[in-house]
Amino acid sequence: MRYPVRVLTITILAALVAGPAVAARKPAHPAPTPAPAPAAAPQPTGSTGASVYKDGVAVHQAASASSATVATLKKGATVEVQRQDGLWFNVKAQPDAVGFVKINEVRLARASGGGNDGYSMFGGRPKAGETAGVRGINVEDLRGAGYNPAAVAQMETFRVDDASAEAYAARMHLQKSQVAYKKEPGIGQGHRQASGSSEEVQAQQAESSAAKKGLFGMVGGHFGLGSSVTDNAADAMPKSEQEKYDEEIAMGPQVAGRVLSVMPVWNNPEAQRRVNTIGHWVALQTPRDDLPWTFVVVDSPTINAFAAPGGYIMVTRGLYEVLASDDEVAAVLGHEISHVVSRDHYNVIRKQAMASIALNVGTDKFVGALGKAGANPFAQRLAGYFAKEGAAAILTTFDKDVEYRSDVASMIYTARAGYNPLAMYAVLQKIEAAADPGRTSNLFSTHPNPEQRLDNLDKKGLAAVQPYVDRAYTMAVR
Repeated sequence: MRYPVRVLTITILAALVAGPAVAARKPAHPAPTPAPAPAAAPQPTGSTGASVYKDGVAVHQAASASSATVATLKKGATVEVQRQDGLWFNVKAQPDAVGFVKINEVRLARASGGGNDGYSMFGGRPKAGETAGVRGINVEDLRGAGYNPAAVAQMETFRVDDASAEAYAARMHLQKSQVAYKKEPGIGQGHRQASGSSEEVQAQQAESSAAKKGLFGMVGGHFGLGSSVTDNAADAMPKSEQEKYDEEIAMGPQVAGRVLSVMPVWNNPEAQRRVNTIGHWVALQTPRDDLPWTFVVVDSPTINAFAAPGGYIMVTRGLYEVLASDDEVAAVLGHEISHVVSRDHYNVIRKQAMASIALNVGTDKFVGALGKAGANPFAQRLAGYFAKEGAAAILTTFDKDVEYRSDVASMIYTARAGYNPLAMYAVLQKIEAAADPGRTSNLFSTHPNPEQRLDNLDKKGLAAVQPYVDRAYTMAVR
């Protein structure tokens, strides 16, 4: 016997919607505001070491491949990086060669501590009283955090609409491109059709179904239940795009509201307009352009970024301040956008919630309730789990391949949006160079280290976007 699948979703949503109000679809926006002027790049201080990543690296006289070569470096040679110029590093090589190398041709040394790192070099500006050893948030912080509706409402005022994002792109002469992505998730009901083939979509759906049934199979095994019972529990999870969309929209503010109670909104209107304009423009290049994308910079000196279901994305001040261009901002946001596009955190939250309630009340009792008509007696428990525990999912350690995929997806999305996809290399290099244990502890606890991520981009990311690395850019005026 199969149990109906719609009752659970309806009752959970009713309980969640009793909390913060959310839009049923992409929300109406106020009149478009002028596209923000980009912030001036921070003035660097100091220098940092680096090693040459490959043989035959040319040191150019200027930050241009057409400029004269003043030296050629061997793999493993050490250089001193003095500053960044777009997607080039100004380096001093032994014995006395000074010039420019491409940002992906050297690897910056990891921070050694004691303030001797690349954070200040790339524009990091700790506030008075902040130390390099500041602690980031942890799971217990989020579990104990209350929901901050005022902060969520403030975050949502920063949203921009399609027209504002498109006006910004036109002003910045961004060349929108069609860039193929064979692993594009076949989900979403945006303005464009998902680019994944029907075979890819079917494979993703089969993988999702197998994962859900595997989860409940483990729970059922704990209670000695048969596969037919646990399969019904898996089938009770929402299937249609509308069901999933509605749950994402309900979850997003709940998760963001708890993060914002621990990390407050940064009082910098220009930065908030900038991340929302750039982020929205990048999001328009994905299959999820129907989401109410919302971005915020939170006031924390740590280096990190977080994605919540429904398009709520948070970047720390510590990371934002070392991003030298719109291209680098787009690269960071593109990585988080990929997590939302692929529903990474949504899937984690929902699977954990279903398993938790089943374990607490008994799987047979829980599964039986899913198929009953009328109000589900466990809907409030699930809603409560989403509200209290869901925020902790942003600190989930995904399989490293999920993070590698999001790095590659960011390069695809930024190339589509007209940015230089090499900016992802710049971001990962800076994270490595600024890797004070306190400043990056959260990030490194949930992600592969930057060197591994850079290696993966070399293997799986760069070839797909190589044609867009060498096109003309106007990064210097951003």
